[in-house]
Amino acid sequence: MIADIGKTYLRGIPHEGKQISFEYPAYRGGYGDVAENIDNAGLKKPFSQEIASLLYDSWRNPNGEYESKIINIPINDGILEFSGNLYVPRSNKEVSGGLIIENNPKIANGRLVMNEDSLVKRLEENDPLVKFVPFGFKMGKQLPGELEKNPYIIAKYGEEGAHKLAEISSRYKLLPYVSPLSPFKEMRGTKPRMSVIHDSFGKGLYIFCEWGIKDICHSFGRVEEEK
Repeated sequence: MIADIGKTYLRGIPHEGKQISFEYPAYRGGYGDVAENIDNAGLKKPFSQEIASLLYDSWRNPNGEYESKIINIPINDGILEFSGNLYVPRSNKEVSGGLIIENNPKIANGRLVMNEDSLVKRLEENDPLVKFVPFGFKMGKQLPGELEKNPYIIAKYGEEGAHKLAEISSRYKLLPYVSPLSPFKEMRGTKPRMSVIHDSFGKGLYIFCEWGIKDICHSFGRVEEEK
């Protein structure tokens, strides 16, 4: 017999033609610690697409007991998406000049690990967990309609997720902001980055990457299937 004390499950969240569930409340800490806690709880680490569905469902009832808490997660933290971004500089290689996105990337010793050669091979094998987006997509501020059609957003969140984020972003006063790379140009190619999404002081939707391994984030463990 197992008793779950102090745990709540958020069920019935529409996602790509099915329903998914999350444990509540969120885990908090650096992404390595959050990943370890989710794994130890026997839960799944949520991809970007799944977080988009959680946020969208929360915005459908923004005054709900749990929905309001999800929407109002501390602005300086953000919600962690277990989707990694690997910067690939322009070269004579077939896959270059863009970003490789990997769902459920490896985390070793608390750090994100993304190997370019291995990921390129998986791209060639049409692994659905790996995508490549060449540079040329719009970064920074953009209209919700631009966000929905942004190739990076579609690759990371899927067409359904991109549509959901566009709708969410339209609820804010400020335009959505996309920044999948380190804000410091000299650091862009030094290491892969984990995806984070949050609202900027409650005024705008920010889709960006963690700045450092110790950045504090929240994330919700996903339940494997409905019970």
